[in-house]
Amino acid sequence: MKETHSYPVEFRTSLEDDPRVVEQQTKEDYTNHVVPKTARQSKGQIIGSWSSITSAMAFVSYGALAASIAGVVQAIIGLLLVVVAYSLLGRFSVAEAVRWGLNSTLISRRLFGVKGAAIVPLLVGISLFYYAVFEASIVAVALQAYFGVWDIRVWYGIVVLGMLPFMLGGIQTWLSKLNWVSLPIYFFGILGAVIVAASNVGWSGNWDAFDSAAEQSNVIPGWLAVFVLYMGIFVLFPETQDTARFAREADKTFHQNVTFGWVFYGIAFLFNGLAGIAIVGFSETGTEISESGVVQGVVNALGLFGLIVIIVSQVRINSANYYFASVNLERFIAHFTTKGISRRTWVFVLSVLVFLVMLTDVFSYISVALAWQAVLVVTLIAMMVTDRFMKSKETPEFRSARIKRFGAGFFVWIVSSGVGVVLLQMPNQLPTLSALAPLVSFALAVILYAFTQLTGMSSLKDVPSDAVREQIDDLWGTRVQCSECELSYVAIEMDTTDEQHRVLCLGCQNSVQTSELPSRKQ
Repeated sequence: MKETHSYPVEFRTSLEDDPRVVEQQTKEDYTNHVVPKTARQSKGQIIGSWSSITSAMAFVSYGALAASIAGVVQAIIGLLLVVVAYSLLGRFSVAEAVRWGLNSTLISRRLFGVKGAAIVPLLVGISLFYYAVFEASIVAVALQAYFGVWDIRVWYGIVVLGMLPFMLGGIQTWLSKLNWVSLPIYFFGILGAVIVAASNVGWSGNWDAFDSAAEQSNVIPGWLAVFVLYMGIFVLFPETQDTARFAREADKTFHQNVTFGWVFYGIAFLFNGLAGIAIVGFSETGTEISESGVVQGVVNALGLFGLIVIIVSQVRINSANYYFASVNLERFIAHFTTKGISRRTWVFVLSVLVFLVMLTDVFSYISVALAWQAVLVVTLIAMMVTDRFMKSKETPEFRSARIKRFGAGFFVWIVSSGVGVVLLQMPNQLPTLSALAPLVSFALAVILYAFTQLTGMSSLKDVPSDAVREQIDDLWGTRVQCSECELSYVAIEMDTTDEQHRVLCLGCQNSVQTSELPSRKQ
């Protein structure tokens, strides 16, 4: 520890990082702490870590699915609108993450309360767990189809064990390096699959599946149906918050436009979507419009190299799925116990759970599960955006003792997402509203949350004294030693207890009684 200074509440401070914290958080990625400015990463590291998202075969199949729902032309219009909407929301998410260095759980505490905010990591963790199961299952199916040997359960085990070493990397270690190496293989592999498939059929294609689907009447316009379909991937915004918090302030504009903006979504949604449409359109008659159908099209077009492309794409996307699922489930457990499970341990636990769920008929119910999760997640995003627009000039409060256990946003989430789930289950009785369920839930969450804030339903406690922020001038440059764990963290996350002789970091704030509020005395 470096030079210390005396304050009225006996703060032990330093102007340099605690080496013990640096070593610990290199593995834990500040899961339950604010990311200090000194731990921020370069452009290349951030974009490298995030770029794995572009290789989800789900995005390729979503394009084919969109065309089957709305027809090719309407699907392309919908894809363009999706890119615009996601780019705008991504721009907002980056600004918040870079400014405050908070993960999606901490930033949402003011909305849902300290305990209520547990729904954020729970939903994100479960959503990404299901995506990990689905993507890993696709690899197993592709391997079995190509080699034609062994029971599918054997391939499930091979895939899970084979991917495990790649899943352990974090944003600050080698996740970025893995993605930079594999990105060209995926991008040119998918592009090559389209070109080869098209040349094999003389560029004329077989569009019967899309044409027949387009002839069927839809209860809402095709482009709108596509837009609602892609609302099911709103889980990307909590992931954006969790990644962009490591970005430097000087790089904010770059990340808003490139890493998490129109460049990224142009590749992730538009390029992949058009590739999915083309791969199915140029495939043999009867090719299934699904993720497995797209995989079949890639392997049929490129053979062994196509199989390699599929494996690379799934390692890339599942490295992200496992990473974000593990950090979010670690945060969820931290809400209820002081004996947390490390992120790397969660990776092993997730691997076992992924294998067990893969043994079920995952393809038969995954679409229903993800549809429900879509409604549950869009309401979270709706309230987060509304809250920050209404309180753009305020510093978001995230320290445990200053926030109620359950905030107004928690109950708004229950109502708005509950309405959406009910609508999803009533496609025959309310066909239009059922088709628009995620959009209805989003709008309802915005209206109800805005009402709670305008009528003074705050999630914050009335605690005027704030010894740390009143007495330390440089909240980002100063490190303060925690009285409980004796590690020093950036001052902006620290808080004092009622006795005025204990100052606690965010992690330790969760382990003490939250009734020990900061004193009004100085």
